[in-house]
Amino acid sequence: MNKSIRAKVACKYLVCALLITGAAACEKEGFLYDGVTDQSGTEYLVTDTITMNMSTAYLDSVPTSNMGVALVGTNNDPYFGKISASSFWQVKAYSGTAIPDRAIYDSLVLLIHPKYEHYGDTTLPQHIEVYRVTEEIKRPGNSAFLYSRSNFATETTPLGQIQRTIRPHRDTVLRIAINDVLGKEFFDLADRNATTITNQQQFLNYFKGLALKPGANSQVITSLRADDSLNLRLFFHTTPGEIKQEYRDFAVYNSATQFNRIDVERPAGSPLAALSPSKRLLPSADADRQLFVQPLTNLIGRIDFPYLKNFNQLSKFSKIMRATLTVRPEKGTYKYPYPLPANLPLGVITNGNVIEDTLRSPLTGAIQYGTLVLDNIYNTGTAYTYDITNYCIAQLNTTDNSYRGLALLPPRNTGLTNFDRAILGDGRNSTNRITIQIYYLRYK
Repeated sequence: MNKSIRAKVACKYLVCALLITGAAACEKEGFLYDGVTDQSGTEYLVTDTITMNMSTAYLDSVPTSNMGVALVGTNNDPYFGKISASSFWQVKAYSGTAIPDRAIYDSLVLLIHPKYEHYGDTTLPQHIEVYRVTEEIKRPGNSAFLYSRSNFATETTPLGQIQRTIRPHRDTVLRIAINDVLGKEFFDLADRNATTITNQQQFLNYFKGLALKPGANSQVITSLRADDSLNLRLFFHTTPGEIKQEYRDFAVYNSATQFNRIDVERPAGSPLAALSPSKRLLPSADADRQLFVQPLTNLIGRIDFPYLKNFNQLSKFSKIMRATLTVRPEKGTYKYPYPLPANLPLGVITNGNVIEDTLRSPLTGAIQYGTLVLDNIYNTGTAYTYDITNYCIAQLNTTDNSYRGLALLPPRNTGLTNFDRAILGDGRNSTNRITIQIYYLRYK
């Protein structure tokens, strides 16, 4: 048979293979496949029964500094628990035009600018308190980051607070009045042009920074801009003659030391409560056939294929042509105010839960974000889909030491600036199963 005819026959058999629903038992553990053999002895096969082990993996360290976002508030998530966020930063020293003679102090105000993102119901009240930091904010050791569990001492009494609902897209700037004792102190130092407030190092020794923390009545987590718009504003006016009000700003000093601290209290009886630095994996079999993804609270989804390396043992010669993975969120877990993340990258992870790389498209080389499809009517067709062809091929010749699993991760640029979360079904979930399909050739 010439090559052209053989190619046409191959295409026909491949279509047939995809349509056949009967299954033959595989000779190797972990596989079942359907197959048709052409006249040359080549089989065109598809398998969708590869063994998958799924777990919720706990990450020890989640970097939250230098993200350009300040998170503050408390939210009670029915699945992930009571989550609180606080933000810390250093303040830039006084600079600019000198305060005019005979100026009079008016007030000191913290200006905060909400972003559009939030975690929880925005119709519920927000309660934010401002604290003076009393400990030097610094990165640990030689680390390039501060982390979600980093913490620094503050005064016990807030400098100011605000209680109100914050409306996304409408409330673009909020003002928190700061204690006048500190305000007058700042004004006096600035008025005298004292090096305590004009020299950056001396200023950091005197005023180590600010922290935003949730007050007792906070019921939602708000995302704020952590750039030059997050600043203390010192108001004063000048006399005699016509009264003229002026101000000077104290912005964020070092973005590398601005970070968000996250505190988590898992729901009573939740299997997530078992996860910790000493227990880093929660099998889906122990979590009602679910895996949980919320990177900012240390949780990612892990998928392992223990028998994938046996694939080449199916025959003397075989070749993977294509492999797809479809991940389905658990029905009823992504209603308002908890939408699914629009992007959910898939990464490569070691046995020690170290993320090594992000899966890219074999066709374009671009990072894969899951191509989310939403089924808002029945909630059974909602899914993320990935091309894992290159990953499967790479794992065929691995050893126990070189084996890599897959991990559902946050987007590299924005994933650790919000509380995006997903609850996903495993391979035995009754309504929202994760599935894999591998299309391959086997030569006899």
